[in-house]
Amino acid sequence: MKKSEFDQRFSECCTTVTSATSTRERTITPKGLRSFGSDDADFFLDLLPGPRDRSGLPTSLRFWKTRIEARDPEQTFTVGLIYGPSGCGKFSLVKAGLIPRLSKDVRTPYIEATPDETETRILRALQKHVTDLPTDASLAETFAWLRRQSGPKIVIIVDQFEQWLHAHCGETDADLVTAFRQCDGTQLQAIVMVRDDFAMAAARFMELGPRRIA
Repeated sequence: MKKSEFDQRFSECCTTVTSATSTRERTITPKGLRSFGSDDADFFLDLLPGPRDRSGLPTSLRFWKTRIEARDPEQTFTVGLIYGPSGCGKFSLVKAGLIPRLSKDVRTPYIEATPDETETRILRALQKHVTDLPTDASLAETFAWLRRQSGPKIVIIVDQFEQWLHAHCGETDADLVTAFRQCDGTQLQAIVMVRDDFAMAAARFMELGPRRIA
């Protein structure tokens, strides 16, 4: 190979590498104490530690993504639990990491729990994602209806679930408990996020509902 040809090919290779590197580089916007959201999805993965799969997705997100998108009852879950200290990044993990990377065949109504309005908030969130949702049904009846439907999978995400747990601890026949029992993992799922000091209360709540939990 002539020196001129070598120089040209070397220059082309350098250009290609530089271009690829520039594509991978992302601007990380500091948030201080604020949570990351869907607008931060492009660079959020760069902030997560740990091993990754071939596509660059951290295994922590791959765990949830795989089990949410699955339709096989043996490969999915009915109700999932994410817990950790206040401010540890549960919201950011879900809103900036998980939800933007789910299949288009998954709908994710998201609400923040309150002591007395959690069920109402879930119904309102569902109405934004399901156009023909029954309007005169209870939460449990609505969940049962959703489970019988075909089409996009519904994954209801409830943040700050300790708010509801603190007000309803031990209520085995609460409307929310009855509703969560309708989750089958195939068409309807739920994920609750809770502070770690409520982990035991959350575990007791999970025992009242369906058995396939994550």
